[in-house]
Amino acid sequence: MTAEELQEKMTNVLPGSRAHESFSPLRNYKMDTSEFKSAAVALHLRIEHKKLHLILIKRTAYNGAHSQQIAFPGGKFDQKDKDLEYTARRESFEEIGIPRDTGLFIGKLSEVLIPVSSFRVTPYVFLHKTYPNLIKEQREVQEILICELKELDTFKLKTYENVEAGKGLILNDVPGLHFKKHFIWGATALILHEFNTLLKG
Repeated sequence: MTAEELQEKMTNVLPGSRAHESFSPLRNYKMDTSEFKSAAVALHLRIEHKKLHLILIKRTAYNGAHSQQIAFPGGKFDQKDKDLEYTARRESFEEIGIPRDTGLFIGKLSEVLIPVSSFRVTPYVFLHKTYPNLIKEQREVQEILICELKELDTFKLKTYENVEAGKGLILNDVPGLHFKKHFIWGATALILHEFNTLLKG
């Protein structure tokens, strides 16, 4: 894939909830979203020898809903942020050291709802010619993962596991995919599947 082809794909109509449904860990779950807080994550892409790469992180262990989960860099909207794109860039700088002015914004994906932490998350997509030096924020980020997109093929690699969703809650047969020793599920899997669906047309 070339940068031009990727940018063209990003202009297509988003699959949205149609793509999210097959990776939703809470199937047929009705939620009240009136109190959900706004947040943003970043898909930082790089094309190398026509192969598409992106960055994921493993969060550190902490007393919270997303402890040690695989995620995109990102976080909640701050009142000082001018918009959610800025939130995605700011959080990327704070968590993995990507400067706020680095990466060409090429589009965004559909909003994802996360009931366990009451967030509505908008994914922003940035294209880099090369990645800057990545520096993990020790308190929040245990590991930075640079992945080739074909390693995250949600069509070919979908599987199911029982997962702990915080506070002792076990979810059975959660859809996701394995990357090396990690299991990717929840909002991250939903975002990946919409992105893969968009690229496949």
